[in-house]
Amino acid sequence: MAFRTRNWLVAVCTTVCIAVVFIYQFVQHEDAIDMSFHSETSNFKCKANTKLLITADYIECIEEKPIFFLETSDSPRIKARASCAVESAARHHPERQVRVLFSSPTALDLTDHFTKSLTQMDNVQLLRMDMALIVEGTPLLDWYKKGKWKSSRYRTVHVSDALRLVLLWKYGGLYLDTDVVVLRSLSHLHNTTTTDNGKNLGSALLSFEPYHPVLQATIMDFAASYSSSEFAKNGPVLLNKHFKDRCHVEFVDELYVGGENNCDVEVLPFKSTYPIEYSNWQEYFRPQTTPNETAFDSCYVIHVWNFLSSGGKLVVGQNSLYEMAMKKHCPKVYELVKKVGYA
Repeated sequence: MAFRTRNWLVAVCTTVCIAVVFIYQFVQHEDAIDMSFHSETSNFKCKANTKLLITADYIECIEEKPIFFLETSDSPRIKARASCAVESAARHHPERQVRVLFSSPTALDLTDHFTKSLTQMDNVQLLRMDMALIVEGTPLLDWYKKGKWKSSRYRTVHVSDALRLVLLWKYGGLYLDTDVVVLRSLSHLHNTTTTDNGKNLGSALLSFEPYHPVLQATIMDFAASYSSSEFAKNGPVLLNKHFKDRCHVEFVDELYVGGENNCDVEVLPFKSTYPIEYSNWQEYFRPQTTPNETAFDSCYVIHVWNFLSSGGKLVVGQNSLYEMAMKKHCPKVYELVKKVGYA
């Protein structure tokens, strides 16, 4: 009997010791995790309803309805026009997180005035992303590992096409291109996109809940049919295909906001987001003798078609439509642009 009692005590003591060691290691691990949320650049703890975004430098807490921008050129800094897009989004959505994800392999250049100006906004975070971690657990993991995108002449565009789908699929929220200016709050938009010509979808503005069926179908098709040699096939073309399939429409203007549909997708009217068509992009930069400060009063955003207009210039003092929008909706960036003279 004494032998059994002694064995029982030994077993209990051993179990207690193991438990103590386990609890100690668990607490140490938890402390280490907590430290990542008290770093200089992420000075808070995640709330219960948040999701984690593991970046190249630390762990970010993503709350509901984040706003995402992407800089996929590998640059460690952000240019004037993109800075304006971010500032305008942050100003019109002070209650929402604005996250700018960079593909830069090096630390961000905070000596750059435009980049630094965004770090001074309370609801803006500039993040160096780790693509492998972002696509982990998504349908694009195999696409990433195969690496065909790395040698594409359209690498910057294709990475952006892929990551906007991944971010909205995982986290939901609002994605915006960096060549827009936000003119008013978009917080009321739910499962909404826009059209760039009245007949087909554009992907410069996408507002969706996580795992939306259209996003699911598009991202699966992206993984299965990716082409490294075609400019738009992996982005807008796929989006159009699956929006039309799910919504049973030939033209997307049949789903304009306010119209009836059974596919849980709405489309903003063409002129509310693309008031000037791509073929007339010069109108944004044309000098005006009389400033027109009400030209876009009925718009949600303007899109300045940077893939066409990057060679053009906003010249300070010419009162162009783009300058008027910048002055009103991204005033901090505009003050910096004034010092340079153009954007």
